[in-house]
Formats: sequence, structure tokens, C-alpha cells
Amino acid sequence: MSAAHQIIGQLERPWSEPALCDCLEAIAEAYGFSHVAVVTIPSSDDAGEEMKPVIANWSDEFRHAFERAGLTRFSPVLRALKADPLPLVWDIETLYGFDPDEPEEAGPQVRLLIAAGCRAGAYFPVHGLTTFNGALFLAGDRAPPSEAEVKELHLAAFAVFGILAASRFEENRRRNPLSQRERDCLKLAMLGKTSSEIGTILSLSEYTVSQYLASATKKVNASNRTHAVALAAQLGYLS
Repeated sequence: MSAAHQIIGQLERPWSEPALCDCLEAIAEAYGFSHVAVVTIPSSDDAGEEMKPVIANWSDEFRHAFERAGLTRFSPVLRALKADPLPLVWDIETLYGFDPDEPEEAGPQVRLLIAAGCRAGAYFPVHGLTTFNGALFLAGDRAPPSEAEVKELHLAAFAVFGILAASRFEENRRRNPLSQRERDCLKLAMLGKTSSEIGTILSLSEYTVSQYLASATKKVNASNRTHAVALAAQLGYLS
């Protein structure tokens, strides 16, 4: 078993994002990296085309500098992550065109990474496992990860995203904004029942059922009943 999976295996349930962040820091340390994050990968339809850190051990200063330097929207990285499910291994020489013999020519992106001790690293993309596409980001003052490390860490990335999805699902269930009646109506709507049929099953008037469904639709910021059912189920509100 790899070091990454041994660390992940020690996570206690119920899973939580703070515990997952500690886990990611332990994985980074085990592989000689200083910076770690779970980032979203924007779709081609997203305005701004930026990656967003969801969980990270970054300082506020580094996070803001990372964004200002344009590293959340660096197009070669985004294109590769959106188009290719394989890990993107990088170092500042090959990815950013840095010439160690001419450090004065380094751009703001390279200067930031050097100052932070991020000379090499990798993005490990995960597509379609959760409600968003994303990647596990690791960087540090070391050589690019070996082939064996890349295999271990890419597998770990899938586990990390699964745990993140599960922890958010549980958190959503605890903070469920829907009333019991709203959940009942949505569950029956999910089965294809009409308002009239739902009313018969729950001993409610069709008007009352429609009111419950309209209220639930508003609470989950959905555009219609079908959208509300999909969102509520995805967020764990109907469990």
C-alpha cells in the first residue's frame, strides 16, 4: 500500500473537510511537497475560466498572489486539465520557460513560485466522480514526481474527491433547509408523481402540494420542479 493510501486509510468517520485538509498536508509532507490543494476545473462554459481552491494549506498571502499572478487561469494548464484525464507533471523550467541562468528575466508567475519554494509539482485531475471536475495540486522544492509517485498520487486523488463529496453530502444533510413535507413531496415527484397523485398519497390538497413544491424549489435555488428534485437529491436533502 502506498504512503498516500495509508494516510487516507487513517481518516476517521464521519469525514470532514478540516480532517481531509490535515490528511492532504500529511500526504504532501510524505512526498516532499510543501503546497497542496484541491482545486475545481472550470468547464468551457464558465465565465472567467479560473481554477478555484476548495481545500488548501496555502497561506492567504500565497493564495492572493497565486490569483494575482494569473496561475488560476494559466491557459496551458487549464487546457490540459480539461482535455486530458492524465496527470500534468510540471517544473518551472519546462512549463513557464524559466531559464536559471537568467533569473532576472523571470516573470511574476515564476518569481512567486520560486519564492514559495514551488519549483515542481503535479496536477492530478478527477473528472465526473463528484458534482464538479477538479484536480489535486501538489508543489514543492523538489524534482518532479516519479512515475511511481504519479500513479500513487493519482489514485489518491480519486479517494480524496470521493471523501470530499461524502463529507459535503453529510454536511448538507445536517443543514437541510427543507421541511419534512417538502422532502416528502420532492421524493414523490422524483418518482414521477403529479401534484394530484402526491396529494392523494399524502392526504393533502393539490394546491397544498404545489405550494410545498414551490417553496422547496425556491429554497434550493432551482428553476423548476424537475430541477429542484435533481438538486435536492444531489445535495443529500432527500436522504
